Amino acid sequence: MLDTDLVAEFRTSVAAALDRDDPFDARAALVKAGWLDALAADEATAVAVVFREQGRLGLDAAALDDVLAASLDTGEVAIAYPATPGTHLVLPAHRHATRLLWLPGLDGEGLTVVDLDDSLDARPVGGVDPDAGLLGLRQRPPGRATAIGAAAWPTALAAGRRAISHQLVAGARALLTLATEYACERRQFGTPIAQFQAVKHRLAETLVAVSAADAAVVAAATTGTATAAAVAKTLAGRAAEVAGRNCFQVLGGIAFTGEHDFHRGYRRGLVLDRLLGDRRTLERQLGAYIRTGALAGEHLVDLSDVPRVGLDEAPPRRRNRTGPVKPSAGRPS
Repeated sequence: MLDTDLVAEFRTSVAAALDRDDPFDARAALVKAGWLDALAADEATAVAVVFREQGRLGLDAAALDDVLAASLDTGEVAIAYPATPGTHLVLPAHRHATRLLWLPGLDGEGLTVVDLDDSLDARPVGGVDPDAGLLGLRQRPPGRATAIGAAAWPTALAAGRRAISHQLVAGARALLTLATEYACERRQFGTPIAQFQAVKHRLAETLVAVSAADAAVVAAATTGTATAAAVAKTLAGRAAEVAGRNCFQVLGGIAFTGEHDFHRGYRRGLVLDRLLGDRRTLERQLGAYIRTGALAGEHLVDLSDVPRVGLDEAPPRRRNRTGPVKPSAGRPS
């Protein structure tokens, strides 16, 4: 495990690495900062630091691919995530990938690593969050294919869900910070709108949702079980939704503007919630497990367990990113 001083140093290095506009550049800096070594040494802490920083900044350096690859022991690889029927998504930081893990679905069947014959040929995806720079694939690209056994997939899926949960919680907390600061500054009738009861209720509801999700993510990181990971991602997705709905109301008309950070954080939460199982699907699955007794005797966390990661503090303000991802021309030498 990483000691306190190393964690603080790592967090500083990660923040500096991700302070970039291009996900490809951010990924290169993140790897150079020791992300992969930290992931191997202390997964729970390294994931919490990196994914919360990604959530705060609204930038994705394809660290999720590394988390899954580490569990599946594939080596560094880009991952094609199932999205809408007939479309797979690749994270923009891996736009120059030469190895691809094709993920047909979330059941772990048909996992295949493809050593590409040529550079990755994927089209930009617009959708609800065009600024994310996601890439779309209609079919598995040509190349030498190696089948991956499904035995390690449940562990990898749980690890991925924990990681996304950290990012969702940090993004929701960032939206709450934006709305709270605005409510304290914006005045109506000579009074900050933060004094109005309706505004207080919306901010309080958001804080409760974010805090509950935060605790669930810490519990999932502590126990490492698949059920705890599913619960964490469910509550993190709900926190992102609650933050988006309430903070939009608090911010009012300014949230409609393209220059404001709100819509970027809100859109990113919608996209992240749908990776590796959206919250509504997970809610139905967990409900079915409870009805059938499949979770009898299982605890999300024991009170005697020492948390592997600490609850997050109020984040600094995010950098204002005013446009979509702009890939650098050509492939790096």
